[in-house]
Amino acid sequence: MIVATAALPAAAAADEDGRYRAIVLHEGGASAQSAALSPKVFILDSRDGHMWTWEQNARMNGPKGDLRFGTTTIYQGRLKVGSHMGEVVEQNR
Repeated sequence: MIVATAALPAAAAADEDGRYRAIVLHEGGASAQSAALSPKVFILDSRDGHMWTWEQNARMNGPKGDLRFGTTTIYQGRLKVGSHMGEVVEQNR
C-alpha cells in the first residue's frame, strides 16, 4: 500500500492518506494463543468499502497436499454504503 501511494502525485496522495484502516484481530475464545505469534489483521478500504484479512503463519495446503505455513491475504467482500448513519442497508427475514 505504501508503494502504491508513493507512486501517486502529491495531491492525489493527500486524498489517499488514511484510506486503509488496519485492525489487529485477536482469536476469539482462544486465550492461550498470542497475536504476536500468529498475527491476523482486518484491513478496510474506508473509501470504497473493500475488506481483506491478512494473516502471517497461516496454515495452508502445499501443492502436494502437505501442510505448510505462509502469509495469506484473503478478500472478504465489499460493504454496502448507506446514505445516513443508522440506516439499515440490508435485512434478511
